Amino acid sequence: MNLIFRLIRILVLGWLRPSMHPMDPSVVAFRAWPTDLDINMHMTNSRYYALMDLGRTELILRTGIIGLVMKHKWKPVVSVSTMRFKRAIKPFQRFHLETQALYWDEQGFYLEQRFVADGKTLALAVVKAVFVGRGGVIRPGHICDELGLNDPSPDVPAWLSGWPDIESAIEQRLGAI
Repeated sequence: MNLIFRLIRILVLGWLRPSMHPMDPSVVAFRAWPTDLDINMHMTNSRYYALMDLGRTELILRTGIIGLVMKHKWKPVVSVSTMRFKRAIKPFQRFHLETQALYWDEQGFYLEQRFVADGKTLALAVVKAVFVGRGGVIRPGHICDELGLNDPSPDVPAWLSGWPDIESAIEQRLGAI
């Protein structure tokens, strides 16, 4: 893994920081290092996705989901993601990655991941995350039950209401090729 030192930092801090409710936002601080940059001297697109993996790892650790993952040998997997880049992250710039669950349905958990610096959103991603076990995808309701969460899923945010249509369109396209 090309982010091994960052992963170790996330693992250590994830165990040391206080636990949190699964619907609370997780915030992780980063800095753009020269190895994160592309030829245009800003953070390369692929690095955003790699750092998002670390943000979701921190969320899994601090919410206690890691216990279920270890116990049942589940694997966290991204099913669908989309991102909008607004401002470039420049060399040595400090920024935060905010990861927050938005809602869940029968297929997965939907998360927002925002890259933020100086109070401005630099990039915004929406991710559909699932957990896969021996029998396939684990239903989010089952995971919530195991965590002792009896709250229903929040409603789909209005700004995200069209995303399931995009997901369906991609699924249809994949079936056609």
